[in-house]
Amino acid sequence: MRTRSLGAVALVSGMALLCSACGGGHSAASHEQHKVKPPKVHSQEPSSTTTTGPAPSTTTTTSTAPVAASGPPRCTFAHLSVSLGQVGAGLGHEGVAILFENTGTSTCSLSGYPGVAALDSAGRQVAQAQRTPSGYLGGMQTGSTTPPVVLLGPGAEASALVEGTDVPEGVASSCPTYPALLVTPPTSTLSARLTVSLPGCSPLEVHPIVSGTTGTTKPASG
Repeated sequence: MRTRSLGAVALVSGMALLCSACGGGHSAASHEQHKVKPPKVHSQEPSSTTTTGPAPSTTTTTSTAPVAASGPPRCTFAHLSVSLGQVGAGLGHEGVAILFENTGTSTCSLSGYPGVAALDSAGRQVAQAQRTPSGYLGGMQTGSTTPPVVLLGPGAEASALVEGTDVPEGVASSCPTYPALLVTPPTSTLSARLTVSLPGCSPLEVHPIVSGTTGTTKPASG
């Protein structure tokens, strides 16, 4: 009986060891499978970036620089004769027309205000004529502000009126008198000196160049 019991114990122990070995093998296999199985990765598309500024332009920009209008060239100082025209007066105003003659052989154009400086007896510039569309003695038509473009054929003349007053202002009892003017055409930096007597009780005025020889396109009383 003792021998049978020991055999039974041995058999039970062997079976226990065998079951233990089977259980251990399953655990190792499961652990190995867990190690080599790649983890599940959740892919995600990269988020787009919102641009708040304007998209780059691909349009080619073309220069819009003004193109010179076709027509006669401007009169140059070399092709102009600058001289004195008629003198006018009325109600304390005195004025003189400055003449611009085309001495060239082809048509040219003049437009704008000539520069006019008053000279003293020593030839020094002591005052500048103010540029105004019109004055008491002449200039452009009332309401006009844009100087006309005057076309001058060979030998033709245009003119601009310069005027001042001989009535003292305020408490003044006398006024300066300018014995000469320095005139610069609007198309030049060169000047011509003209001997003429104009009063300077008020600032001298010069009006735009207009057609003809009187320096005005409106009545003197306008």
